[in-house]
Amino acid sequence: MPERFRTMARVKVLGNVFTQLFRDLGIDKAIQQNMAVSRWGEIVGERISEISEAERIENGVLFVKVSSPVWRNELVFMKSNLMNSLNEALAKNIVKDIKFT
Repeated sequence: MPERFRTMARVKVLGNVFTQLFRDLGIDKAIQQNMAVSRWGEIVGERISEISEAERIENGVLFVKVSSPVWRNELVFMKSNLMNSLNEALAKNIVKDIKFT
């Protein structure tokens, strides 16, 4: 077997070890939730990311800071679509609600 295939196999095994370790430690959910925060701008698009910033996620509730009350109201109307976009992009039902502040 060529060396690059052995190296790829070792990397895959190591990746599986980390995945299992994260599950065993209970931090896989926290990692997935934080992906919603870190990928907010990428997922919602340039326009929305210009006027908002995901700050944190707690128990499935994403807290998003918005630049003005007018934009907050607009995003409240878009909340369902935003949640669907986030969960679809993350391939998990991570975001249960969004609170705009």
